[in-house]
Amino acid sequence: MRRLAQHISIPALMIVLTSCGFSQNEATIEQDVEDPIVNNQGVNWTMLDVNSPNMRSGYAMAYDTDQQKIIAYGGRTGFDDFDNINETWAFDYKSGLWENLEPANTPVWRSMHSMVYDPIGNRTLMFGGNDFNRAFNDLWEFDYGLNTWRELTPANSPDPRQMHGMVFNPDRGSVILVGGRRTNGGAHFDDTWEFVSSTNTWAKLDATNAPPVSDHINLAYYQSVQKMILFVGPDAYVLGNGQVRPPSTWAYDFSTRTWVDLNTPTLPQADHSSLTYDQHRDKLVLFGNSSTEDGMFTWEFDWTEANWTEITPDAFPDIYIEHDAMVYLADHNVFVQYGGCCSGATLELTIEK
Repeated sequence: MRRLAQHISIPALMIVLTSCGFSQNEATIEQDVEDPIVNNQGVNWTMLDVNSPNMRSGYAMAYDTDQQKIIAYGGRTGFDDFDNINETWAFDYKSGLWENLEPANTPVWRSMHSMVYDPIGNRTLMFGGNDFNRAFNDLWEFDYGLNTWRELTPANSPDPRQMHGMVFNPDRGSVILVGGRRTNGGAHFDDTWEFVSSTNTWAKLDATNAPPVSDHINLAYYQSVQKMILFVGPDAYVLGNGQVRPPSTWAYDFSTRTWVDLNTPTLPQADHSSLTYDQHRDKLVLFGNSSTEDGMFTWEFDWTEANWTEITPDAFPDIYIEHDAMVYLADHNVFVQYGGCCSGATLELTIEK
């Protein structure tokens, strides 16, 4: 095990740390981390030796492919204080640095929102979330080059919600939103929406056979088959008798506007997880924790086999996280995972073909 020194920017309200020997702009903490882990399947999880943002839980991330930066916004610090973090950060994979961008204007603070990158407009889009008093249905764009947030005002927006799924469909040039719920155990949604970037409009898709989703949505666009794949974890919704509904995998066909339960023979036992498309291997990768089995798990979904395969390494860094985020960097052929309640670690996942 090696020792990692992390340099974390301290918000203005924490300048009091200066009297304890810290500089005004940064403090150094030490955290035990594991060495890179390699298993027999060629699945490699590595804890990167990098600095860390302040957000730990309930934030959102997207990969700006034009600027080659991961953009992260919002969320909370996690244990023990759970402070709200109204900050925008960028991670440069090549340099291994997180940077607090400190834009002049930011959206009102929130958690459990969703973000995607829109390559048509060269912008990161953010929708919804909640502040534990209300849910939001506002839509914002972040321009990394200008370092500015700007609120968009499309008509016919979806109802306010949190913990929804959102992906960008490059074949339609649009953002797809699925499910979610209101704040504090409010109404659940099983609807499907589309935001057309070029016209700045939302439209509800009258999808048939809608999955019984509510929250903790795992959504990805399987580009080679032009299908949207939804994984519903075992804790996403509860039956009327108090039993947890088992997980399921669904596919959405845009030509017929129909959801189909794929009834895969194998299903991940992943509760709070992230689902991402690996275009190099043409598979989906799911990473997350499980309430039924102790530990963190990695799975992949192959459309040609219509099934899931567990690819969890033989070992994993000694952390247990949830409400985290993971993005795929196609230009580097790696996955980058950050945080989760309540870790400040940045992890790298590589998978051999």
